[in-house]
Amino acid sequence: MKKYAFLPAALLMLGTAVGAAQAAPSAGRAVNRDFAKLSADGSRAFDDIDMARTALANNDTAGAVKLLTDANNALARAKGDNKVFMKAEAQLTPPKKAPAGAPAPKAAPSTQPVAWLPVDGEYIVTEDLEPTSAKGTAVASANTSLNKGKPAQAAQNLQVAAVDVDFVLAIAPLDASASDVYRASNLLAGATPNTKDADAALLDAQNSIRFVSEDMVGTPSGKKAAGN
Repeated sequence: MKKYAFLPAALLMLGTAVGAAQAAPSAGRAVNRDFAKLSADGSRAFDDIDMARTALANNDTAGAVKLLTDANNALARAKGDNKVFMKAEAQLTPPKKAPAGAPAPKAAPSTQPVAWLPVDGEYIVTEDLEPTSAKGTAVASANTSLNKGKPAQAAQNLQVAAVDVDFVLAIAPLDASASDVYRASNLLAGATPNTKDADAALLDAQNSIRFVSEDMVGTPSGKKAAGN
């Protein structure tokens, strides 16, 4: 997934090819359908959060403030997004295999339903592959093909090897995330910005993300989801 430093971006590229391999001949439609579950404003907000933390690390407080203004606005718009769905954290279905480096929850999952915002998605290779195995070699070949700008060849490699993949969604609790970003913005306001606590607030937003299998996202409460 593109938003988090702990998730290698190459997996997203690989995932697109894997999705194409498994969905052939309607690969494009399958990939588009999966990524259509994401909230554009939610994705933008978490891009801003990530970049704001980078700005703070580089002592660019003014840059971080601008990014957080955009993130606040994006999260406000996301409250009307038909991609939002209601579910208690305890009811979330974890994926077969979580992305590498995914943060572990620090507390028992809540049983209180909250609004969740799908902010990113990724195809994950669900098998533990030996690098020298046929499937491991296929994945390596697919990455090589992708780096050369040959996604069709990458998809073919994975299809022939029958590599097992799963589409995983990253979802964020909308209200809690908006609160964290607003808190960070306030900590940076004024003549003496508190960059340390602001960064901690943004980290809280990132750590609140949960990873679920794609079938968790159904028809949003009170609305008809696009494509349903």
